Amino acid sequence: MFLKKTAIITLTSLFLTVGCISISTTETEQKIQQTLTEQATKITELETELATSKADIEQKKSSLEAVKTDLEKTQKEAQTLNQQLAQQIAIQKAAAATPKRSNVVVSKVSKRDIYLDKTVLGQTEWLYINKAKKSFRARVDTGAATSSINAVNIQHFERDGKNWVRFNMAHDKDAEAKIIEARIDRYVKILQSSEPGEKDRRPVIKLNVRVGNITQQSEFTLTDRQHMDYAVLIGRSFIQDVMIVDVSQDYIHPKYQAENNK
Repeated sequence: MFLKKTAIITLTSLFLTVGCISISTTETEQKIQQTLTEQATKITELETELATSKADIEQKKSSLEAVKTDLEKTQKEAQTLNQQLAQQIAIQKAAAATPKRSNVVVSKVSKRDIYLDKTVLGQTEWLYINKAKKSFRARVDTGAATSSINAVNIQHFERDGKNWVRFNMAHDKDAEAKIIEARIDRYVKILQSSEPGEKDRRPVIKLNVRVGNITQQSEFTLTDRQHMDYAVLIGRSFIQDVMIVDVSQDYIHPKYQAENNK
């Protein structure tokens, strides 16, 4: 009887010990699993940060390449201008050294106005419009193919079988609006910077204008520029072959004053 009780007590103690060991093992496994999960989360976060850093590096590389391309283009343009200047100087020296030309009077021309036989424009100039009988502030934009002019209250009509347009031009709030009529030469479609993918159909007219001592007829698209700083934008078609731009200067040429306001 005593032996049976002893055996029962021993077995009971054994089961309790095994149960405690089992509970302890389960807690350890849970802690290990939690640690592994935390480490996996950290690894995922580090991988995400690494991918973001790689994307930033690639974007900066692209920007750097674009800057390098622009710099190379500018260097080539400067080299071409230097070559042209050297050729012009050589021609002038040769002409001065020729006895036959010793009696030729050469008028002095300001370097500010003429450079390599071309008129120099600043980044902003006064543009006199004959039909408006007034000068307006204009900004030179070599990125624009065609010049544009401020036009509000645009009205289309027909004259002698041709399409004409009538519009008001006044950029200063206190200035009197100038009414201009001109025949429409053609239409162009301009991409809207404020609405990507959208195109604005604009009429193109020809106007006689003047900058300094230069007078010419040039094309202008009509658009509302009331919100712009300048009433006129001068594009490449205006300056091509006859002018160059010095962006370091403004208003090189004085405002034209027409005699008797003509």
